[in-house]
Amino acid sequence: VVCKHSKPSTMNILQHIARFIIKKSFHLSVWTIEQFHDIALYEQKARQLQSLPEGTLGKDIAKCLEKNGLRLVPNYESHDLKHVLLDFKMTPVDEIRMQAFMLGNGNYSIPSFAIFIFGAMLLPELWTTFYKDFINGRNSKPISIWTIEEYAHCQTSTLREIVFNYSPSTQNTIDM
Repeated sequence: VVCKHSKPSTMNILQHIARFIIKKSFHLSVWTIEQFHDIALYEQKARQLQSLPEGTLGKDIAKCLEKNGLRLVPNYESHDLKHVLLDFKMTPVDEIRMQAFMLGNGNYSIPSFAIFIFGAMLLPELWTTFYKDFINGRNSKPISIWTIEEYAHCQTSTLREIVFNYSPSTQNTIDM
């Protein structure tokens, strides 16, 4: 008997398994990183972000981490900045989408390539989405070197305008 109000799953079993593998891989990666760092230092940093005024990037990062039951990952604090600034959720799929954006944005790092390739192999149904994210990254202001220390006190909405309303300068060419 099928309930009239039940909604059929839009993902097949392989898609569910792929997402499960990605989620577990990310949790294992974070756990491994945390084993080699003094977490108290990063918890103090998160409390400092929490004390910033509403609407600042730092406060928004602290609220996002709290909402998702997460904490700053040692040496990856700027990673959380990008999640909040670019409005990518703290989910495995949005993590891969963010890496597609960052690759388009010029962040050619081993972790970015590894996460993106791993995700693209497991989630081929999202290739079009990943491509759009890559193009959006290419058309946005480069942010790969942005840090929490530099931008935490800035208004998130203003920073988003700067990033997404970016016009790359074009070189003057001589037309003969």
